[in-house]
Amino acid sequence: MGDGDTTVGGLVSSIVALLLSTMFLLSSTGPQMVSDTLISTDMLSNPRYGLTFPALKSIEAMDDDSVIAIGSSIIRAATDGECISANLEHENTGVYNLGISGAIPYTEILQIPALIAAEPELVIIDLGPNGLAEVRADNPERDEYIQFRFTINSIAMENEDIGNWTDLIREKDREWIALNDYERAKLTQEYSQRAAEYSLESLIHENFELVEFEQIAPLPGDEDWQEYLMKPYFREPYMEELTDEEVRSYFENKMPNIATWSIYNPKNNGTLNHQSYEYMIKELTSSDIPVLLLATPHHPYVYPYLSPGQLDDFNATFERYSNYDGVQGLNMYWETWHSSMFRDRNHLGVNGREYFCERIAPVIDGILESENISQIDLNTGFVNLSNYLEDGCEGNDVTNDIDLRYNFIQTESYSNCSWGDGFGFQDKWEFKTSNSNSGSGFLQGLPENNDQYKKGINGSRLDYSLKFTTEESYHIWIKMKGNSYGNDSIGIAWKFEGESYSLIERYDSFGWSTSGIWEWEPEFYRDPIMINASKNDIVTLSIWMLEDGVMIDEILITTDKDLKPKNTDPHTLANKPLNCEGSGNSWIVEKEQETFIEAEDYSSCVYGEGKSMNHKWETIIDYNSSNDAYVTALPDERLHVKDERGPGLNYDVYFPEGGIYFVWISMKGNSYSNDTIGLNWNSDGIESNMTVIASFAWNSYGQWEWEPQTSQEPLNISVSGGETATLTIWMREDGVQFDRFIITSDENFDPYEED
Repeated sequence: MGDGDTTVGGLVSSIVALLLSTMFLLSSTGPQMVSDTLISTDMLSNPRYGLTFPALKSIEAMDDDSVIAIGSSIIRAATDGECISANLEHENTGVYNLGISGAIPYTEILQIPALIAAEPELVIIDLGPNGLAEVRADNPERDEYIQFRFTINSIAMENEDIGNWTDLIREKDREWIALNDYERAKLTQEYSQRAAEYSLESLIHENFELVEFEQIAPLPGDEDWQEYLMKPYFREPYMEELTDEEVRSYFENKMPNIATWSIYNPKNNGTLNHQSYEYMIKELTSSDIPVLLLATPHHPYVYPYLSPGQLDDFNATFERYSNYDGVQGLNMYWETWHSSMFRDRNHLGVNGREYFCERIAPVIDGILESENISQIDLNTGFVNLSNYLEDGCEGNDVTNDIDLRYNFIQTESYSNCSWGDGFGFQDKWEFKTSNSNSGSGFLQGLPENNDQYKKGINGSRLDYSLKFTTEESYHIWIKMKGNSYGNDSIGIAWKFEGESYSLIERYDSFGWSTSGIWEWEPEFYRDPIMINASKNDIVTLSIWMLEDGVMIDEILITTDKDLKPKNTDPHTLANKPLNCEGSGNSWIVEKEQETFIEAEDYSSCVYGEGKSMNHKWETIIDYNSSNDAYVTALPDERLHVKDERGPGLNYDVYFPEGGIYFVWISMKGNSYSNDTIGLNWNSDGIESNMTVIASFAWNSYGQWEWEPQTSQEPLNISVSGGETATLTIWMREDGVQFDRFIITSDENFDPYEED
């Protein structure tokens, strides 16, 4: 036999051994195997149906104190035991969530002896209108559920778990209850074969990986078992992902009929569920275990469909049971919680669980301190639920003054904020730092799990309060980035004080495709948002998270409509003063003579506007120029300024005598696109229109030329005697060169004849 045959033979032998071991295990520990399979695999539609007794046995064996919540899916959806435990002042106390989908008081009575044996410090019992309906004898679906729950619980029970609850079991339900080992083994048979198959699949997968097997929930003794008892696997969001219009439509279509169901028409007493509540309360309190009866609210859109007095019997029952010895009641049912807190009609969602955690923790602390609930501050953690998302999130309340040119706001310095709607609540803006961000840090939407909010659901929002000092049009840029195409989007809108928001517009960052650098957006596909503001307008600029994982660093608000921040760092423009420095010189122009003024000897200067904001006149040493120097407008990017002014050079001139004076200018350019300048006078506070002068030296030999050579009509100005005027040379095309100019009162002066 070859090596391959030996390997195959060994594998077959190993599998046979596993089969024999499994058969022996089945014969000796059948109920335990079935119980483990029920709570860890998909043999049941929900593995939590088999959780109750294994959970209670585990809690009983723990050293720490415990608080145990039992009841229906309503309490299961509300109770995040990890969160509540972390918020308790009582150390070493764990809060465990044993709520079961579909549970009614009648199905939960079986666990009471085991619950008492676990010796919890407090038991929280779900008591809402849904738990006070009659258990009708003619309800096949309910009977089937009861049969199922009793069977599953009986498999996991032990003989000492049998208690006085047997007196409440209906005759037709007794066959599904195991009161001894024989009956337990009999009920186990229905699940034994499939449990054995699961166990075998698990063993083969673990040892040989020849079959697919998935354990969908932990087992007692697993590392995450205790966490699972505190925090079950909550259901995926539902209404949290719908728009408000869609949610309202659901209630309009469904709620008129649902309002007639027994869950919204409870009884005051006399039902099997009432008897079950009374049994649970009596057994627990007789064992000195305090009880907290709890009713959580339903979706706020439920209540308008309920008739006046429809739930009076619920109110009366809750009040009656809450006054029993050892019992306290916390009825939140009539509180109106924000719609974003609910997954559906009656179950809390992500937001609701977090809020419930804040509200219930101090109540538990008070009861553990033997306080009466009237002594406990029930408003601890309470917020204005009509504005819950905003009240839960705080900014710095700063209003930013916005002036002309460039205004930068660090994203972490938000004035106000709001958590996201519905499932958007789970992603929040978190402060981060890096080696490349501006300011103290940046904000990132976390946790990053590819959530996107684009269908009417708002992600977390940041507000920036702005006060504009000048009437002008302002443009909004955001420095941001993402790591991929799925985490690089934000939404932006603004509103005037007391008014509604503008349409939310989307900004995307493509930094992930360019080495992940910070980039000013919008870069490619659109113009930045523009706000037309008047003086002293108060505006709220808001940023919404459209995709988690996105990062935002800085906001730029500017009147520079031609800004291209990809080419020019706007910080360098913002740090540049409005005016530059000159020589401070001035000149006296006498009549009947020519005054020569060198270009580089300007009195003062100003920077450009708009597209030419980053341009300036530079002095160039050139021995072929007058006084060995000239000035040129740089950078030379073929920029042509039309609607605003480029950088300017000011020359202050004093005229002892009044009259008309003329200006000739020596200049040149290298091409048709860099050969024009503008000239104007400012005399007695009155500014003349700009005169455009072009040089065609590039078309001859590139020499200096006196302009206007072609028209022979130089710029002229009429001044009064004893007056100082300012002549300004403006850049119209960058790259143009300017050497000197002449001022004369001779209208027939020809610089070519005199030079």
